[in-house]
Amino acid sequence: MSKVPNKHITCWHDVTPDIFLKEISSLNKPAVLKGLVNSWPAVKMAKESNESLYQYFSSIYVGGDVRFARIPADENGRCFYNETMTGFNFKREITSLDSFFREVLNNSLLSEADILALQSAPIADYFPNFNDDNPFHYFDKRVPPRIWIGNNAVVSAHYDDAENIACVVAGKRKFTLFPPEQIENLYIGPMDLTPAGAPLSLVDFNKPDFEKFPKFQQALNHALVADLEPGDAIYIPSLWWHHVQASGGVNVLVNYWEGGAINGNSKLAPADNLLMAMMSIRELPLAQKKGWKAFFDYYIFSDQEDKHNHIPEEAKGILNPMNDATKKALKKWLVGQLK
Repeated sequence: MSKVPNKHITCWHDVTPDIFLKEISSLNKPAVLKGLVNSWPAVKMAKESNESLYQYFSSIYVGGDVRFARIPADENGRCFYNETMTGFNFKREITSLDSFFREVLNNSLLSEADILALQSAPIADYFPNFNDDNPFHYFDKRVPPRIWIGNNAVVSAHYDDAENIACVVAGKRKFTLFPPEQIENLYIGPMDLTPAGAPLSLVDFNKPDFEKFPKFQQALNHALVADLEPGDAIYIPSLWWHHVQASGGVNVLVNYWEGGAINGNSKLAPADNLLMAMMSIRELPLAQKKGWKAFFDYYIFSDQEDKHNHIPEEAKGILNPMNDATKKALKKWLVGQLK
């Protein structure tokens, strides 16, 4: 990561829910929320010792096995594809929380050991009282938190279609972020074969191969970096690419996704339209694609305020903000088109 320019993400202190809503999220830019969750008992236990952290989570654990990834030691923590990209470089295992946590603690003391990673697990499945002890007021209270526990894992650059606040409980995290338009320079892998659900960059950020991925150097010119410690949080707007590297031996992160398909808030997600466009537009001649791009820019991507004032109100139809009846009718028509 030494080649990443030293452009650090804006750091905010003493952030309240009101400040977050009015001054931070409205900017639609990444932000470090310094010490946001310092008051959490989970963070206090982590700062005390790894054993205290383990005892805390054991005390609120309700049982049930955990499913985690085991990354071989020679992969340097990178959760990625195998050499032929026909599968992955890790395997999934299931065990008790006690066995998993104990191995995480033991491996943190070894110079070479497998990296274990419990990733994006719904907290309610294992630690239903976590919210009571460790409150969070910066998104809708119905947003379910997820937990990440493990060693020094590396999550390659990927995006979420939701807003994200990630809170470091234990260990350290380095976040490297890129705006959505840098997709062209990040060499994104397959859409339908991914290690964790989202397409990710094929570039190894710790050993970038600029001969194989020359445009990545351009992406680095737009990179933003944040180094987080226990108690810190980071706000990542929707669709921003983020590479996450854990360090410190034992790591726990809790994150909250607001909106997006991951929370099931809508059965029709923007990514669905991308897939439909792949079927209906991608293979058209270039001239036609340019024409459709102009149509999409006009009807979808441009500011719609005052766009259709030349049309009488009663004649605007679907150009108006859609009500439930209009959405239902359009869904029925689209289902017929897809048969």
